[in-house]
Amino acid sequence: MKPLTDLFRECDAHRLALSEAMARCPRPLSAEHFAVRNPDLVAALDQFAYRFAKLQDTMSTQLFRRFAVDALAEPAEAAPVVDLLNLLERYGFLPSAMRWQEIRQMRNQITHEYAMTPAELAVALELAFAMVGEMADLLGRLREAAIRHRAMPG
Repeated sequence: MKPLTDLFRECDAHRLALSEAMARCPRPLSAEHFAVRNPDLVAALDQFAYRFAKLQDTMSTQLFRRFAVDALAEPAEAAPVVDLLNLLERYGFLPSAMRWQEIRQMRNQITHEYAMTPAELAVALELAFAMVGEMADLLGRLREAAIRHRAMPG
């Protein structure tokens, strides 16, 4: 497993790229934005979908586990992701394990956007934009707790 500091750095890079992609998208998105192919919008949304997936995956498969082991001193080295989610919820870091699973489902949905109508895609992307804020808030809470528990340098 990577050190916690490296994982936060990686998540920060994904978060920055997400912010840059979101800044290049018209808001709010609507079906009309997809009526005519706009290469700049396609590039921004491709970057968004890729980085959303990378951030969600890195947090789920690496950061949560390393945080549980290093900051919470929990024996979570081999725990399934659902157990990590429940653990983070129990400690009060994750408002709801179910909500994280919804973020995971959104990750899957926006990486397979070809199966959606333009209206469905616009709604899904607006929801995903809001989820970026939720993931960023969670990163902040985990980072503060890791520093407080001396699991990584301040």
